[in-house]
Amino acid sequence: MKANAVIDRSIGAVLNGAVGGIALSTKKLPFISSVNLVQIDGRSVVPTAIYYGKDRRTHIGYEARERCESPERLLEDFKIELGQHDPDAVTKKTAGTPHTPRTTVVGITQDFFRELLGKVNDWLELHGRPLPKNLLIAEPLALAGTDMADENWLSNYRRAIRRILHGRFEQVDFLPEPFAVFQYYRYGLRHPVIAANRKHIALVLDFGGGTFDISVIETTKSGDVSGSGVNSRPLGAKSVQVGGFYINRLLASDLLMKAVAKDIRADVRKSIERANGIKTPDDLAELSEKQQTFYRHYRRLLQVVENAKISVCNSIANWSLAADLSRSTSYPISVPVNPYDSGSRTANLKLDAGLLRQTFEEGIWNGKLRDAVKKTIERASKELRGQDISVVLLSGGSSNIQWLARLIERDLGSSELAHAEVVKLSENFQEIVAKGLATECARRFYTEGQGDFRAVTYNRLCLALRPDDGHLEIRRAKPTTPKLAVGAADGLDAGVLLPSASSLRGLVGTPLLWKVRLNSPPRRLLEYYFMRSSFDPDDLEARHNIVETRAVTPKDARFGGNIEVELTVREDGTAIPRFIYGRNDMSDGVIVEGKAFHIDMTFASDEVGGSTYLGLDFGTSASACSFVDSSDVHMIQERSSSPGWRELTELLSDLPYPAAAPLARFISERDAERRNQRARGAVEALMTLAAYGAYLDLCARKPGGGLFKGFSQRSAGPLWGLIRNCVAGNETKLEFAAPLSPLVRPDNAAQIDLWIEGLNSDKHDRRQAVDWMGFLGMLANHVARMFEGKRLGVFEGVVAKRFHAGSYSGIFRVLHGSSQTFVDVLEYSGPHPFSDELVYIVDPMIGRALPLSPLYFWGLERDPTDPFAIDMHEFDSDRRGRFGFKATQPSEGLDVSTEGDFVSIYYQLAAMRGSDQIWPKIEGLTFKSYDE
Repeated sequence: MKANAVIDRSIGAVLNGAVGGIALSTKKLPFISSVNLVQIDGRSVVPTAIYYGKDRRTHIGYEARERCESPERLLEDFKIELGQHDPDAVTKKTAGTPHTPRTTVVGITQDFFRELLGKVNDWLELHGRPLPKNLLIAEPLALAGTDMADENWLSNYRRAIRRILHGRFEQVDFLPEPFAVFQYYRYGLRHPVIAANRKHIALVLDFGGGTFDISVIETTKSGDVSGSGVNSRPLGAKSVQVGGFYINRLLASDLLMKAVAKDIRADVRKSIERANGIKTPDDLAELSEKQQTFYRHYRRLLQVVENAKISVCNSIANWSLAADLSRSTSYPISVPVNPYDSGSRTANLKLDAGLLRQTFEEGIWNGKLRDAVKKTIERASKELRGQDISVVLLSGGSSNIQWLARLIERDLGSSELAHAEVVKLSENFQEIVAKGLATECARRFYTEGQGDFRAVTYNRLCLALRPDDGHLEIRRAKPTTPKLAVGAADGLDAGVLLPSASSLRGLVGTPLLWKVRLNSPPRRLLEYYFMRSSFDPDDLEARHNIVETRAVTPKDARFGGNIEVELTVREDGTAIPRFIYGRNDMSDGVIVEGKAFHIDMTFASDEVGGSTYLGLDFGTSASACSFVDSSDVHMIQERSSSPGWRELTELLSDLPYPAAAPLARFISERDAERRNQRARGAVEALMTLAAYGAYLDLCARKPGGGLFKGFSQRSAGPLWGLIRNCVAGNETKLEFAAPLSPLVRPDNAAQIDLWIEGLNSDKHDRRQAVDWMGFLGMLANHVARMFEGKRLGVFEGVVAKRFHAGSYSGIFRVLHGSSQTFVDVLEYSGPHPFSDELVYIVDPMIGRALPLSPLYFWGLERDPTDPFAIDMHEFDSDRRGRFGFKATQPSEGLDVSTEGDFVSIYYQLAAMRGSDQIWPKIEGLTFKSYDE
């Protein structure tokens, strides 16, 4: 297996220019950056959670978490349950609860969708966008195996979703989640490995909150959006019901077993199993009071474990399987000693990186995922015909547990994936499926509704027959349906009805026929096994028809040389099998019909072109929406051919977060008036980073002046004045900000003066055109050069080393790129302790840091419902006794004064307003990167 290719700007990538032999100056077309994710209550991703208040009002997402006081009343993890039951069956309400009007999973999901789509429509109307007519919703792959209650899980799931959304859209379509991930990598992000004009066999692993989806996809050389036909084929796929929730349950179970007495451990195990099956208030109401008490303790523990898991993962710099994790941050957890007692005392335990790694490797990878990946590759091997998998694509929030990539390399890197390259993203994995849906929506706009993955099988459909309790026969099936016969001109392997990637466009609802010659006719009965890429009927995980496998032969049946096998496939993927005996020109024969089952096929609704699409990633733990209409697609096409737009998009991952996020908002804005506002915001963000960096860099060498005293506010004119005063004539004194010196050269300075004059005239309603692309391009390139080989970020988990007086260790989290998911960290050791709210620029090669606080702070405000949603704040203005700070994300900002929690910040700024302070550069630091 080749080394990981990581899309980031890690220290190794910056200094060496490549990781794993692939240059990381990724050419990223302005596609995904030009498609908005819908903001739901100010967030692009929200928890898939619902809470019914005392007034029976429905709350979802972060609002649900904030308002719900008792964890057991927060409804989560209900998505998978949608497919467990036939939505057309009559459901009896078994219990009433005072605060929960809905008692079925379908009803709960309907309420969640109603609230979610209402917020989506509000956002679209606010931004002057048309309401969507077409919905593309991400779905898991067909879940199979003995753990599933119903072999028709995906059919039930699709019918439930369509029933819930009936009347809201002209068309509701589905796309498997790993296929959306693939579309994002190939057409949206345009990663150089997968978007290159050469054929690839990609293994896509989407590891989310509820499922681990695996698919093998073959690409053609064609890589651009066009109407030339299908460009990618799924050759094998599988879904395992393991995700972030399952990891939490393993960890919670381990902690409980450590806390409780030995004599109740067996009872606790049974209670855990029972509690994991609770999905609705009805389920909870059926429990005894003792078990309800246990359930409340257990839900609280799961909530704490989720936060602990994220905190521990954030503290890990070295994800090697052999790394010493003893110095990683541990998370204290109080666990009830007797979970059947509401007032139980607690044991003080902890979750540390060692326990998490052990649980992940043994319980998740060895226990669940490794064999599933191997089996999927094995199923696809017939279609691969000797071709090697060339790339592994990772996605899903649980992929942030980076041992996954290491375990893949260790266990599969010398065998199944010997020639593959692992590619992962340093961005918000939770947004990738929604972005992939946006990519597919745009492609469908171009192709009048035809996508790459519509009505296509993603595992081989095989058939094994056993007549009259005899030997199992795996016979060659000859298709007699004309379209199938053309596709099988070269002949199919014995037992194969449909190869992977078979397109059933135009054949939905039409009987598909094959002739099969058996060694002996089924005079009494016929046992039949429809299989996914297998011929072993005992492999229940690979079998489609679990419930019914026997067809009794009618007494009047007559047999010829062949029997006929007929399948009628519906648009939701269910297939009705029929066996026809003795049909010829003289007789219609005898027909035996079997029970419908689901085959592994993507959704097959009629292909209808549309002008407005909503992409909905309805995840087990989190949900997100993307929106595409005709104006978006035209803008994408226009900007893709513009070097200026392409350059700005490429710079996003180079720039620190407080500059990259506002620039990304400008790039994605399509409204002309708001685009000017976004451009102004991006200009001021870039100039702020340049001005504050240059000022503090200069103070480290030349304190005592009055540069900051003369700085009035964070707007373009004063910022430009501060840059010129700090940089011009001081080039030899600057270290971190030295690359800004070309900005103050006469030609560039004169041009910036003109742009700022135009910007100010626009602000005062005296319209004067500003070349935003030129202005932003100049600023972004110079700020990016300022950070070549350097990083902006924060120290985390810095503690004193044991038995090493005056020595400390921790991590440095790199805050670069426009997304708030920052997974790049450096391991730190040195003679200085650091606080996690202070922002620094560090030079890892020489071990030096420049403090940017109190002009920048990380996490001044914290959201109690989402402790890991932290934002950057930067100094904005002096407000006569108060200092204002502006957040990177749109918000009201905050003030600091001589009262409240930020008194020390106020006095620091007040001193700087008096005279420029001595600003020490911190030296003697050691940074280590473990990127492979």
